Order: sequence, then structure tokens, then C-alpha cells
Amino acid sequence: MKSENLKFLEQHQGSTTSALDRCKSFTFDVNQQAESLVQWEQRYNQHSSGTFSGYLDELKLAGIHFFEEFTNQTLLQQCAVKDDNLWLGFSLQTQRPKINNYQIEAGQIMTRPSGVEFELLTPADFHIYGLVVNKDSISQEMVGPDQALWENRDNTMQASAPNHYVSYELAKLISLLLNNNNSPSGKNSIINEHNLSRLTTLKPLITSKVADLLAQTEYTNEQHFGHYQTTQRVITEITNYIKQTNHYPLTITELCQIAHVSRRAIQYCFEQGLGISPIQYIRECRLNEIRRVLLGSGQQNTIADLALNFGFFHLGTFNAQYKQLFAETPTQTLQRSERYQDANISKNTLKPSIIDK
Repeated sequence: MKSENLKFLEQHQGSTTSALDRCKSFTFDVNQQAESLVQWEQRYNQHSSGTFSGYLDELKLAGIHFFEEFTNQTLLQQCAVKDDNLWLGFSLQTQRPKINNYQIEAGQIMTRPSGVEFELLTPADFHIYGLVVNKDSISQEMVGPDQALWENRDNTMQASAPNHYVSYELAKLISLLLNNNNSPSGKNSIINEHNLSRLTTLKPLITSKVADLLAQTEYTNEQHFGHYQTTQRVITEITNYIKQTNHYPLTITELCQIAHVSRRAIQYCFEQGLGISPIQYIRECRLNEIRRVLLGSGQQNTIADLALNFGFFHLGTFNAQYKQLFAETPTQTLQRSERYQDANISKNTLKPSIIDK
């Protein structure tokens, strides 16, 4: 069942049956980046200054959705995987992401099942590899104790123990499937329109390879203790309050009352969990929401009224803060809103009707 708490944007490729099997898209708006990934419900907020750009390279094969995503700005992503799937995400970069305010170390693989909402904080200029795995497809590859561990894996486990070999081999596999398909000549590609007969052989080999690697991952409960637990509770209570009431608190006092903690505690939780002050976080969330409204259809309020509705009482200050975050003025965003749907450029390299044969 779809979450009632998060009013996510509907994805343009919402079901596994209609999803493109091979697609690469380039986006120049953070909201369109959030809409690009299939089998997800998600919303992205930008928390660093400048023009946004990103891309998503993806392939769906053998019950597994492989993808690589790049985003050039710091983002706080609210995510949930659709259908009966499991998401695994990781990065080989030195910059480290956070999942639910838990710092991910090198070699760790983030894991979230379908229907479970989570937050992902990614730094600027960030590449992430991901797999959305159909649980039944992988379960069929698991044997004996491996199958029992896979099927009974605790949904509270959100990051594996560090395993550099597994993350490196998964990245190598994803790169091989994605990047080779984009070779200029196409002659050396693993899969292209000239060698589709390879699919029959490749599908079981790829599924088995992924299962082999996942069977080597280990999970512990250590991440659920200490200050991490308090930080996550405080930030979750505040974000849930915003989702449920559609009201953004404007003062530290309001935040403390919502989370039932002291001013010092609220400051510590946001700085440790998100790397910014609570006031900056709330301000940037309001600016992101205003941007979504300006880009949406049916927007009738003036910019001044919209700013006031979201707690910006000085229009000059609002315009300056908006431009600093998004590298354009609210008026410029509104002027290009009619062209918003054309900013996403997609390229199919394989047709679904061919790849499924």
C-alpha cells in the first residue's frame, strides 16, 4: 500500500511491466531527477547552492534493475521502493552518504525493502550505484542456509558490514552492463541490437552472480544504538510533523516543542545528522517546496503571496535566498515552468519488446 504520510510525485514509469529496459536520462532540475528512477516513490530537496545537473543510467534485466546515478548538488532524498523489491545502494567515492542519518562507511551496502520509507543524504558531485532486486528472483538462486538468511533478513538492517570486495565486484558488474552498452561503435557491447541472442545465456549468469555476492554480505544491529538513535528520532518526528500538517515550523522553539528536546539537543541532532543547522534545514525545505509549486501546473498565487504563505516575510530576502540555493530567481523558475517537462532528455538503447523475447 502506498504511504499516506509521504505525498510523493508519481513516477513517469510507475510499474515494472511498462518500465523501459534500457534508458539513460540527463536532468537539469532536482525534481525531475527524483521522477526519473523507475520503481520508486521519492522526493529530492537540494541543500547546496547552484544550478542542478544529474544523470541516471539504468538497465532492467533478469528481475534486477541496475542503475548508476550522478547528482552535482547536496541532496536530502525521501525514498521508498515500490512492489516486492529490495534496494541495495553503495558508492566507491571517498565522500560518504548517510541513510537515516547513519554515516555509511566505505564498503558498506545500504539496504531497504519495499514499502519502508527512508532518507538518504548525498554529498555534492556524488555517484551512487544501485540495484532494485525482485525478492523472488534472488530467493530462487539461494540454497540452504543462504536462502534462510536472505528470506529472514531483518527489515531494520539498513547497512551491511564493510565488504570492499562485494561492493567493488557489484560496481564492476553494473559498469560492465551499463557502460559497454554505450560504446560508440556498439561492436563490443555485451547487449545491443545485433547480439540479443546473448540474453538467454546472460540472464541466469547475471542473477547467479548477484546472488553470490549478496550471500557474502553480513549485517549487524550496531548502528541502532547510541546518539544515532536519538538523532534519527528527533529528525523523524520533525519531518513527520511537516508531512502530516503541511506546516513548516519557523523557530527553534517550535522545533523543540515538536521533538520534545532542548535547544542544545535540537542543534546537535541536525548538525550531526544532516550537517546543517535546524533553521537552515527548515528554510531550504521551504524553498524547495516553493520551487515545486512554481514548476507545477495550476499555480495561480503571486510569488509574493507564495513566499508569505511559506513564512518569508521580506520579499527581497526571499529572492536572494532562493537565487543563492538554485542559481535562478523565482521569476525565472516560473517563466520556464511551461518547458519543465521537456528538460528531461531520455535515450532508449533497447526496445522492451525486443529484450523480452
